[in-house]
Amino acid sequence: MKVLALDLSTHTGWAVFESGNLTAKGLLEVPVLNFNVNKKPEKAPDYPFNLLDASNQMAGLVLNLWKAHAPDVVVIENTVMGRNRNTQRLLEFIHKSVLEILRFHKVKPLYMDPSEWRALIRLRMTKEDLKNNKLVSAGKSRGKITRKHLSVRYVNENFGLAFGLKDNDIADAICLGAAALQRLSGR
Repeated sequence: MKVLALDLSTHTGWAVFESGNLTAKGLLEVPVLNFNVNKKPEKAPDYPFNLLDASNQMAGLVLNLWKAHAPDVVVIENTVMGRNRNTQRLLEFIHKSVLEILRFHKVKPLYMDPSEWRALIRLRMTKEDLKNNKLVSAGKSRGKITRKHLSVRYVNENFGLAFGLKDNDIADAICLGAAALQRLSGR
């Protein structure tokens, strides 16, 4: 079985698993014209069509990826409520554009919540991580450990990669794909 995992955004991390092995990975990126979340992007002259244009561009990149790898299953990380309504809107537009193009090609994706895929691969903070974060909160240390750190650490340890935090979108896609394989195999 071949699985394509997607962590959709303007920086879409993707991973391909074939017969349970990671065979390809990468990042798809699209710019959003005049979109600065700190400067009222909804008042930009290009809004809201700049969001639609970027969303449709990402859908085209995903379609090319799907055609290149011909997966049996496409798994997508479900959205969760964000902190900024403008970035949330953009993310939902991207999901809609990708879903439309997949539907046109008769591909029904498997959606997984972040909490589900993290639980399936047992992605959780260690006692040392929790202790570190407690020290950071108390102002006695620097460098809080986040979920992004955990996914990067997971792929480095389990797939022999040397990712840094900047690679967290790809790491999340790899984690999502690994969890999807577990879910699909009934483990």
